[in-house]
Amino acid sequence: MGVEIAVELIVAGLLSAAIVWAMILDRRLRDLRSGKDGVKQAVMDLVGATARAEAAIAALREAADNAGTRLAHAQAGAKSTSDELTLLVGAAEGLAERLAARRAETRPLPPRPAMPNFDLKGAR
Repeated sequence: MGVEIAVELIVAGLLSAAIVWAMILDRRLRDLRSGKDGVKQAVMDLVGATARAEAAIAALREAADNAGTRLAHAQAGAKSTSDELTLLVGAAEGLAERLAARRAETRPLPPRPAMPNFDLKGAR
């Protein structure tokens, strides 16, 4: 009879432990379902942050595209201006060379005679 009571006490202890473990597990599952542990809120925050990040990336991509387009237009304008200035400088250099050659060909002019200084006040 002593063995039977000992076995029944062991079974009762194991059943008590199982009941306690089931209660703890039930409480944790309820907390998880209700979102008390913050997992649900963390997931919602992550979804919102992801949406904001995607919108920011799209805005940055659009801004980069616009800046690239403006830069390409400015570069084309600068190239056009550079080409025009190159033509003008070439023309100016040619003109300067022709003037220098013409100046070398011409003789210097004789000095002008001094003009007498007339006093018009006394001529009346």
